[in-house]
Amino acid sequence: MEETVKLSEMEARGSKTLIATEPMREPSWLVWMLMKGFRTVVLTVFWAGIGMGVGLFCGIMGVLLMSLVQHRAVDMSVAYRYVAIPVAIVSGTCTLGWNLCQVALEAAERRRTAKP
Repeated sequence: MEETVKLSEMEARGSKTLIATEPMREPSWLVWMLMKGFRTVVLTVFWAGIGMGVGLFCGIMGVLLMSLVQHRAVDMSVAYRYVAIPVAIVSGTCTLGWNLCQVALEAAERRRTAKP
């Protein structure tokens, strides 16, 4: 028969699980910077790709609409050149800036709360 642990016993241990473990060590500065750098690069590429997709969709819709209104042949290179690529650059730049600010804030917080 299994023993059940009462909620008060778990709270007394300070744990939400039944396994008593040691708290994790904080990573070193090198590991911390590698993790944050990897996260920054991955998120920047991801959001630049999303921006490229949204920009391309909007560019294609705009080119199709303009070609219908002006009764001209469709030139899809305009959707890439003048809409999708600039939107991807802007979204990637904004994401990079945001992530670098977040890393700077996290580094300041980590330095402030570091044990002397």
